[in-house]
Amino acid sequence: MNPAVFGVYGESGSGKTKLIIDIIKRLTKEGFKIACIKITDKKINIDTKAKDTWKYSKAGSKLVVLSSKNETDFLIKNKEEIQKIIDQINSLNKYDLIIIEGANDNFTPKIRLGNIKIRKNTIQTYKGDFEQLIKTIKKEIMRRKNMEKISIKVNGKQIPLTDFPADIIRNTITGMLKSLKGVKEIKKVEISIEM
Repeated sequence: MNPAVFGVYGESGSGKTKLIIDIIKRLTKEGFKIACIKITDKKINIDTKAKDTWKYSKAGSKLVVLSSKNETDFLIKNKEEIQKIIDQINSLNKYDLIIIEGANDNFTPKIRLGNIKIRKNTIQTYKGDFEQLIKTIKKEIMRRKNMEKISIKVNGKQIPLTDFPADIIRNTITGMLKSLKGVKEIKKVEISIEM
């Protein structure tokens, strides 16, 4: 699954967290699976000093996993680029939507709150029309769900595809495969090329 990804950004106190919570509540009630990423420019840790996980990190472990009766936490001890975080989320489970609070990269479609300077790839400024926002998000989720799955990774990095190149790649590969002996029906194609 190639989930829809939307960023939400705005000044502190603009209502980003409340809006994201409202989106999550609404869409999970409708059966969608949501993942969230919180980006901050502050130097914070969720790992508590002197706890075992903190000690493992201090000893040099770059990945620490805490598993308890009610949750599993992965603590990666270095800053990751947003695309790598999304790839890691996708490897853990299938989600319909990933919401990024504080998105500031160039490729994520973003929703702006308030009068903060417009960031690259901002698709709309939220002015209180929640139903319209939900409609926009659901349209992208459904577009991705209805599109036959095609994903390409080059050197381990997921390459985002729009409908046009995805259709060209899908049609070219399936057209070539249908001409081969022994290929009757194509349900799934897996190709791996190492150079």
